[in-house]
Amino acid sequence: MALWIWTLSILSCFCITLSRNEELKFFQSATELNHLTVDNDTGIIYLGVVNALYQLTEDLDVMRSVETGPRKDNKKCTPPIDENQCKEAVLTDNYNKILLLNKVDKTIVVCGSLFKGICAIRDLEDIRIQKYYVDSSGEKSFVASNDENVSTVGLITSLNNDRVLFVGKGNGPNDNGIIISTRQLYERDGKDIFEMYTDSAAVKSAYHSSSTQQFVAVFEDKNYVYFIFNQQEKQPINNRTLIARLCKDDAHYYSYFEMDLGCKDDDGAYDHCHSAYVTTPGEELAESMAQQRQTTDAPSDDKVLIVLFSKVNKDNGSLKSAMCVFSLRHINEKMEKNRNDCYTKKNTSSFYKLFAAENPCASHGLNASKNFPCGSEHLPYLLGSKNGVIEKPVLQKEGMNLTAVTVAVENGHTVAFLGTSDGKILKVFLSSTATEYSSLTIELNKPIKNDLVLDQTQENLYVMTTDKVHRLPVQDCHKYSDCEKCTQAKDPYCGWCVREGRCTKKADCGTADKENHWLWSPSGTCMTVISADPLNMSRRAPAKVELTVSPLPTLTDSDQVWCTFGETTHHAQFKEGVIICDPPDIIPPTPKGQEFNNHSNHFFSFVIDHVSVPLQLTYGNNKIFFASHTYPFYDCEEAMNLFENQPCYSCASNRWNCQWDWKRHICEESSSIQDVIKQNMEEECPQFLNPNPPIIPMEYRTTVYFEGRHLAYYQDKKFVVGNSQFEFEAPVDESDEGKFSFISKEFSYSANETLQLSLSIRTDKVKIDSKLMVTLYNCSYGRSDCSLCLAAHHNYKCVWCEEEGKPSKCVYEKLCHAPPTNTCPHPEITRIEPKTGPLSGGILLTIIGSNLGIKAEDVKNITVADKECLFKEEFYSVSTRIVCQVGPMNEPKQGQIEVNINGKLGKSPSGVLFTYQEPHPSRIRPESGPQAGGTTLTITGTNLATGSMKDVKVSVGSQHCNV
Repeated sequence: MALWIWTLSILSCFCITLSRNEELKFFQSATELNHLTVDNDTGIIYLGVVNALYQLTEDLDVMRSVETGPRKDNKKCTPPIDENQCKEAVLTDNYNKILLLNKVDKTIVVCGSLFKGICAIRDLEDIRIQKYYVDSSGEKSFVASNDENVSTVGLITSLNNDRVLFVGKGNGPNDNGIIISTRQLYERDGKDIFEMYTDSAAVKSAYHSSSTQQFVAVFEDKNYVYFIFNQQEKQPINNRTLIARLCKDDAHYYSYFEMDLGCKDDDGAYDHCHSAYVTTPGEELAESMAQQRQTTDAPSDDKVLIVLFSKVNKDNGSLKSAMCVFSLRHINEKMEKNRNDCYTKKNTSSFYKLFAAENPCASHGLNASKNFPCGSEHLPYLLGSKNGVIEKPVLQKEGMNLTAVTVAVENGHTVAFLGTSDGKILKVFLSSTATEYSSLTIELNKPIKNDLVLDQTQENLYVMTTDKVHRLPVQDCHKYSDCEKCTQAKDPYCGWCVREGRCTKKADCGTADKENHWLWSPSGTCMTVISADPLNMSRRAPAKVELTVSPLPTLTDSDQVWCTFGETTHHAQFKEGVIICDPPDIIPPTPKGQEFNNHSNHFFSFVIDHVSVPLQLTYGNNKIFFASHTYPFYDCEEAMNLFENQPCYSCASNRWNCQWDWKRHICEESSSIQDVIKQNMEEECPQFLNPNPPIIPMEYRTTVYFEGRHLAYYQDKKFVVGNSQFEFEAPVDESDEGKFSFISKEFSYSANETLQLSLSIRTDKVKIDSKLMVTLYNCSYGRSDCSLCLAAHHNYKCVWCEEEGKPSKCVYEKLCHAPPTNTCPHPEITRIEPKTGPLSGGILLTIIGSNLGIKAEDVKNITVADKECLFKEEFYSVSTRIVCQVGPMNEPKQGQIEVNINGKLGKSPSGVLFTYQEPHPSRIRPESGPQAGGTTLTITGTNLATGSMKDVKVSVGSQHCNV
């Protein structure tokens, strides 16, 4: 069976396709993955899985593999397993616990969960070759945890010129109690390989320990080795994340010190650590860390420790995760302060000795921590403190765990790659803040395992899920086809290579070292034309245009930059930071305006007075895009038509460089001529304005008075007023200087109540500026009864006209040849909605009719079937609608509706009656349905058509049923 699994897994190397159509290669194992490491000299990948080891190429092709399990074992038995002595032994899977390269002697250290966690040494070039394996040395060779659920971490480093293995592991139910130990990798002084370096080179828990540990990470920096682990304390129950430190050369663990490593937001502490990574930060992050700590030390001396945490809300069980960033220098400073406090017996309440009850601190002199940086036998050791370091999260996530982290530095920029419990890789740019700029699903809802490793070139990321290793490029700059997409990606790896016209890494851009030749993606900057000089020009006088471009790459006269202006391409010229373009050979014609209707039968002309010509800057023979701009060429002849009936104002007030020659009545480009109206001098234009009255009635000839200004040139001229829509034209009379009038025609228009009428003034067939705008109004429109008529605005002077022999109607007061009425007839009711209601009342009744009042205050009283109905003022509509809430009735009854409008009564006719009735449901079909709902019910009975649809509410038990 095991051989079949091994054979299958060797063939399991495939490609997956991501959403962006990028094929990513992956390797698939037949069993669960445990650990992955990469040889950065060769690029070879070493993979530890349940029951096997693999040696893979950088492309995830299998080079070699070896089976490591299953074997007959029992966690309680001491190896070698003798079935006669260990009758409980059964075939047991071998989980890889440690997979570490020892480059000095070209070997790899492998520890598994079988046989009490003993280890082997294999050849680095061929993992099938086992150079050392002994299973008969007893407890001294038990290195890793033999519990698959208890983590083990390891680090190979030098101690006193020897290569040693530092190990941290939790204490499983069948483990030997050693939590942290130093193991030798060579036979020395009569000690075997994997035996403890010295008898005291370990932290061993008490037999009945009050806490359990899960190790997360181990790393070294300078003279120290650090461990990060979670600790669950049983009495009282408390979860802590700890960082422990000891000197590498301390074979007796006198220097061991542990303290809390905290990540905390406003809602409390994150109490569980999932992954950690230490590295030298990029320049940006290092400077930001130094500023936050207000230190003058060189930022390059510090390391950054990135740790992923989670917590569960005790109230609702929701999951929240976070990333916290720590300064390793700050951690060391805090440890040294804590050591000094303990040695000088200050603030001793937070200190403890591992697996001991007494407080270990005592006075040992002011300089004890400095004189003995790695502790001493006469000083307290195996020390711990609950007074650690706490940071605020820089990134938080809801509903998922952050499970894995690794960090890369690209051109001084720090990028963290995070794995999640739902199968994603998050890319986060770290500077003064943490910015998540990309998220990629690797395998949906398959947690990313802790070993997240960059390849030899730092160009690819190896990502482990349950049974697959994926190779993921750290960047995909090439996918962004233009500068805008490149910068929108906010990818610190990427930038726009200006001369090559592509999104690349900085190293892949041939001229990136030149100023502004590689535009970094997170800066959000692309080459842009920020100004043009002149800003615009007349289509009748084209000239060169000077463009200010930012950011402008360094250019010389030998650089081929092209200006494509409209349909014309010319060589660009350079001058003091600007690019100069010749005008186009042919300027397109100015587009014609359009006439449109604004849905109120008001017609407007949309005039275009310029043409926008595209201008594009390109580079080289391949015409690599630099920047673009839209340049306006204006047309003064068209500019005079911008405002209806105001040619001078249109010309002088527009944004272009135009002037109004009032003698020749033309709009032209500005010149040195003085006897004209210059740009922005539009108030000097000859003009007519201020019509009075501004409102004139339909069907009535009205005298309209108005003013004139700046008309000296037009003395003794005759003016004509007109409007093309109504084919109206009339002479203008001048009474005094600057005072004018005309008599309107009987305008007829029935489509709307009002209509805006723009009036032109002409003399000698040319228009003089006219700001004459009057409102035509029609009293009859929408006012079919007396109340509606008398409710019209008083400015309209509408009256209800009752002339003998003619139908009554609403007209302008001077069109009525009978005395106008001030009071209206009795109200009339023509319709009600609904016609029925329940005995309990409470529903709204709508009464439709005419002469139902001019305003809400006119409604004095309403009765329905002799029962008072409460008036609802908010729903009232002048003259035509009254809404009231019907009152309760003791018994079924039918009756008329009566309204009192300012003392005048109106009753509904005999055919318009309201009925009080009681609905009686008698049957329901079907009688049962699924709990999920969705069944359509049919209810039958009598008087079910009571009230309106909105008044009907149906419930089945406590459940609402939609009618």
